[in-house]
Amino acid sequence: MNAKYIRAITITLGACLVLGGLGAFRMSRRSARAESAPGAFKAVDDYITDRMETSRIPGLSVAIVQGDQIVYLKGYGQADASGRPVTPQTPFIIGSISKTFTALAAMQLVESDKVDLDAPVQRYLPWFRVADPVASARITVGNLLNHTSGLPQKADTFLWTDQDAGVLERSVRYLKTVSLARPIGSFGYSNANYQTLGLIVQTVSGQSFESYVEQHIFAPLAMRTSFTSQQQAQQHGMAMGYQWWFGFPFPATLPFLRSELSAGYLVSSAEDMAHYLIAQVNGGEYDGRSILSPQGVSFLQTRSADIPYGNGWEVATLNGRTIVNQDGATANYQASMFFDPTTQVGVFIAANVMNALDGLSSPLGGGATFAAITTRGIAESVYSLTTHQPLPDQGPGIARVSLIYSLLILALTGLLVFALVRMPRRYRRLAQRGIARWPDLARRGGWIAALHFAWPAALLYVALTVPEWKELVWFQPDLTYWLSAVAALVTLKGVVELALSWRIFEQTGQGQIQPLQGTQVS
Repeated sequence: MNAKYIRAITITLGACLVLGGLGAFRMSRRSARAESAPGAFKAVDDYITDRMETSRIPGLSVAIVQGDQIVYLKGYGQADASGRPVTPQTPFIIGSISKTFTALAAMQLVESDKVDLDAPVQRYLPWFRVADPVASARITVGNLLNHTSGLPQKADTFLWTDQDAGVLERSVRYLKTVSLARPIGSFGYSNANYQTLGLIVQTVSGQSFESYVEQHIFAPLAMRTSFTSQQQAQQHGMAMGYQWWFGFPFPATLPFLRSELSAGYLVSSAEDMAHYLIAQVNGGEYDGRSILSPQGVSFLQTRSADIPYGNGWEVATLNGRTIVNQDGATANYQASMFFDPTTQVGVFIAANVMNALDGLSSPLGGGATFAAITTRGIAESVYSLTTHQPLPDQGPGIARVSLIYSLLILALTGLLVFALVRMPRRYRRLAQRGIARWPDLARRGGWIAALHFAWPAALLYVALTVPEWKELVWFQPDLTYWLSAVAALVTLKGVVELALSWRIFEQTGQGQIQPLQGTQVS
């Protein structure tokens, strides 16, 4: 899964923010230190501990490398509700950082003369189609690599939970129904690009995408606690995922999307990602083994002309330095990676909690193209502390964003409760006045329908027909459950108001107003 999802969903949140109450559960936020912090990294340790406290992060792992050495490696907090501590070997889903592995795999095939980046996708997948047959033949492998295929973000088969080996191919074949969102050659981030690229790796190599990554990337980099299967990862102590509900973390066991493995569902630990970082800052070499040529590594990390993206990596600016990075987020995990190929300093951060609001928690500064999730802000700051640079803007933070969100929900919930409480008094007064004529009843009924049925009906339509609603349910369940509950309650209130209005009209309307108890008609 990619961080671009979070940006899209937070836009949806801006249109939907309407509200509920505060959760009661709160995880212990004291860090469970897997290793004692080296004195040189005390500032890093203090910073991470503080950010975990203020952000209510259940568990987090960090790796820092310099050249070909791991200089800091540590786990913080809890891997699950039992209190099991996070260690540097604890696996996390790394979201769209998975794309960098897929890009690396594709580049390995390029260097072995099995794939040509300028060749059309149809050379390797002859059946590949989008809705436009002309465009289908023009999309190249390179377009997939740097997100210039024109495929829209919503083109991917989000929430396909099938776990069979053919789900990746089915997800790519599904693109035959999809229209391009922009001209080929213009940038537009889409998971569908990397689903298709993953299928090319699988087809050209003659082995599953999973086994290719395990054999050609995990094995040579000695990534022993990295997995292409959630089941395997769980057997090796994978951290449980959490979601913030009104600012508080709750365990969230969600389906593992095998169809999006090549775009966002690889699983890895801080220790293994340190090996991966070392290879990235050392021209593809780790511990005497090379996974790609220095030229190939440099190509992947270089921004294309007029495109705010490299080839599998984002390229950003921090404290005046150009650095390479990638963020990743699923609905209950997030991770970020930053490194400077020049100084050979790299940072990896992973956390086991996420929601859509987190895309507003850190500033988009520093050339960020996508949502500014919490781990991105932490990674930027840890990188700055490690290289003795000023700390970047910390942004509002997930705790403050969640507080504003929760107060807004609480206020709107209070308005609804107030309307319910005063409804009996309003209708007692109406009964005293009466509803004398059909036009009066029709006008009143119209207002009741407009206020009570229109937006719940629109919400139901969105839930049934708009793909982004699935993403909102996935990433921000507290909002969607609250909206559903309020919609049901408002609809019921509208039905009751219509019934009461009809009853009063029957008693007092149609030109035959009946005397009410305690009154006289002269």
